[in-house]
Amino acid sequence: MKFTEKDKSFMSIALKLAEKAKGTTFPNPAVGAVIVKDGTIVGKGATASGGVPHAEKIALDSAGNKAFNATMYVTLEPCDHFGKSPPCTNAIIAAGIKTVIVAVPDRNPLVSGRGIRRMKRNGIRVRAGLMQEQAYSLNEDFFWAVTMKTPWITLKLALTLDGRIADAHGDSQWITSPASRSFVHDVRRRHAAIAVGGATLRKDDPKLTVRHVNGPDPVRIVFSSNHRLPAASYFIRNADRARSIIVVAAGTNPNIGKCKNGVEVWHTGSRDPEKSLLSFLRMAYAEGITSILVEGGQKMASMFLEHRYVNRLYLFFGNKILGGGREAFSFKHVRALKKAIVLDRFETKVLNGDIMVTGIPVWKRR
Repeated sequence: MKFTEKDKSFMSIALKLAEKAKGTTFPNPAVGAVIVKDGTIVGKGATASGGVPHAEKIALDSAGNKAFNATMYVTLEPCDHFGKSPPCTNAIIAAGIKTVIVAVPDRNPLVSGRGIRRMKRNGIRVRAGLMQEQAYSLNEDFFWAVTMKTPWITLKLALTLDGRIADAHGDSQWITSPASRSFVHDVRRRHAAIAVGGATLRKDDPKLTVRHVNGPDPVRIVFSSNHRLPAASYFIRNADRARSIIVVAAGTNPNIGKCKNGVEVWHTGSRDPEKSLLSFLRMAYAEGITSILVEGGQKMASMFLEHRYVNRLYLFFGNKILGGGREAFSFKHVRALKKAIVLDRFETKVLNGDIMVTGIPVWKRR
């Protein structure tokens, strides 16, 4: 049986609920749920801040007794295991829901079809696949992190049309328009953390906060040769505003310490760039950081991309040509054309004269 336009309409509402919650539910995915009876919405909900309670439970509480014999539209397969809260399948079955329409199955090994099978065994009609591409994209970071046990890495750069991230004097403000910067802040609020290099922090003194849109500030991460950053920097002066981390490549065992101002210092246990990055990613996942937006500069961008640790790339091209200046990338091992990095799921968008390009780098197996 095909999905109807009404089905799509209700799932669209559930997706909008999930989208609004994105960035507040880490390490859980952002999920939306809508309960419909006799063609009317009787309950709806999105995953709460911190991931609990889940969207399904909130929607069921909203619907009350009207949930009996109703249809639930949910953007992700309901869980069937105990975590911070009881299984959503228990609540759905107890409420007497008749039909559950799922956008995308959960790739979490703890779920992975169990929720759908449990509901079917209890007489609930389950249909999956409605608007699955949109639902998958919404939580692509979660699906990666929960299966690979490392954070999803998004790399963002602002460039001139000739591929420069700063002029010959190192000036980079502003290459792109306010519209692009607002878009970037929306990308920021979707990530658990934002990262820059120590050189970028010392030069630009970035806030690493969400400002142009509504949303929580992510964890702030600075990669530095040592943990001594300028005391007058916004990062140090506002260490209490959000979790703040300095990552230092060091030849000792991986460990986490704290400065007096509350800033955490992470030692990766290796001075080898690739091994140090991998160690950091494993540490970050263990600390509940499931997605990281890397914003620069050239050294950071090149290191993450060359070592194949980038999951999604955002390039914002401002309507400017410099003819010189700092290049976006400088790999240690320059690639031949036939081995160039290619982007899958390629998309473009015009933002007030700027051009945004995004896609998923295609990596061969290691």
